[in-house]
Amino acid sequence: MKKLLVLLLTAAMTVGVLGACAVAPAAPAASGTESAPAVAEAAGETVEAEAAEDVSYKDTIIIGTANDQNIMDGHNNNTNDVMLRAVYSQLVRKGADNKIEGDLAESWEVSEDSLTWTFHLRHGVKFQSGKELTAADVKASYDRLLGGEQRYSSTVSGYITGCNVVDDYTVELTTPTPIAPMLTNLCHRAHLILNADYIEKYGADLGTSVETTDGTGPYKLAKWDMDQEMVFERFDDYFRGPVPTKTIDINIIKDANARLVALESGAVDMTSVGTSDLATVEANPDLVVWKFDSIGTQGLQFNCANEYMADPRVRQAVSLAIDRQLIVDTLYSDIGEKACTCTVHPLIIGYNDLGVIKQDQEKAKELLAEAGYADGFDIIIMDSGYNKSLEACEMIVAMLAEVGIRAEIDTVDSATFRGSMGNRSFPGDNFKWALFYMGWGGAGDADEMRRVWTTSPDGNNNNNYGWYSNAEVDQLLADAAKEMDEAKRMDLYKRAEEILYIEDPAAIFMNDRFVFWCTTNKLEGLKVNVNSVIFWDELKVAE
Repeated sequence: MKKLLVLLLTAAMTVGVLGACAVAPAAPAASGTESAPAVAEAAGETVEAEAAEDVSYKDTIIIGTANDQNIMDGHNNNTNDVMLRAVYSQLVRKGADNKIEGDLAESWEVSEDSLTWTFHLRHGVKFQSGKELTAADVKASYDRLLGGEQRYSSTVSGYITGCNVVDDYTVELTTPTPIAPMLTNLCHRAHLILNADYIEKYGADLGTSVETTDGTGPYKLAKWDMDQEMVFERFDDYFRGPVPTKTIDINIIKDANARLVALESGAVDMTSVGTSDLATVEANPDLVVWKFDSIGTQGLQFNCANEYMADPRVRQAVSLAIDRQLIVDTLYSDIGEKACTCTVHPLIIGYNDLGVIKQDQEKAKELLAEAGYADGFDIIIMDSGYNKSLEACEMIVAMLAEVGIRAEIDTVDSATFRGSMGNRSFPGDNFKWALFYMGWGGAGDADEMRRVWTTSPDGNNNNNYGWYSNAEVDQLLADAAKEMDEAKRMDLYKRAEEILYIEDPAAIFMNDRFVFWCTTNKLEGLKVNVNSVIFWDELKVAE
């Protein structure tokens, strides 16, 4: 970190004298879901030209990122998948080509009644602690998740009833009914497999430190200074074979401008930057923008426990008061992102094009008057630092004012955001926001809506952070999960999406996302799937 600060200070003094540079084209997004996106041909040729036969590669890749992990435990991590997947593996995963493939399981089959899934584990897989993985670790991981006390216990509630050990290398997952999206759901971070010994020894503290983190992935967590730095060392006994780069050094740099300076100065090899800075990166011949398809969507979620937002008419009014197309055209069109047309991204199985909701402020006023709020009311909107979310919130505040809703913006840091999302006590005594900026994605199937939008069985928010509840949606999503006729399943999702998106809105779905990484032109082999998971097997940086 000291080295990083010195480089940043040096760069800050010299960045002003940098000359104009030729454009380095960004990578085109992948079409469909059949192949992972790559660098654009021109940029790819630049990288390949650098990679001569006699080139040597760095032992360490330094990555700048905006946020630390809240916990290195897939059952409870609500930050992102990036670093978890460096440490952990799961039964099956979505590969860089976005197709489901075996991970810890080398093969699997489902019973004739579709109620028992049998997974055959690879032999000789080692945890970073040196212990061999067996079916007992898989069972302990699922028993913990099925216990109902983890953040993502809702990912298995209602569709996995148990995990049974057949022998040391064979395990069964049982379901109460046939589950159509079973394999896709198993790709969620909640299904990363933990060491049974660590579950027993550390309990809720598992994944809170270097000592309590143990997985079967390509890297071992070696150092963790919260909100400053994470260091990952190569695990040479990784079952797929050792990855090319020895060390991954993650520097937490909260400010987007500081991350850009760090990249330009060479203090980091790879980073995320604000999308408004992408043109600057593209104009620098020493840097490359990598653009990847994503299944992420962002927008404002309703807090349905709020006294005003509890009324569907008010939520409809708020939704209709906002000109989504104008906001997206103003803030996101320069990077190719489009306004949402559904509750899920177009690349998610179960997507239906319902169109961009058009602004209708007269109708919004009518609905407010019908709900008893002709004179409007005062609310607070949480901005949690999503891409250009503050600018979006500012535009939304102005639009809401035109229908009589007086809103103020409360910008919170990532710790406050994560802490508030974990508040499960209805109606959320410390949850003062009527709307809050969020992102949605999931594993890649519309069944993800069941985790996010169905009424929680204990009445708390769990992963349904806004306490949304609609009995028809609950039933539609439950029926869709077990409907094996694909056409009928899609019809069920369409009806649920119509309710969630228009009739009884759960959120203001704003824009469908891309994922951008910016790197030096010496970085090679960056592969990212639509879940934003980085694959480390080819990632390296030339000296």
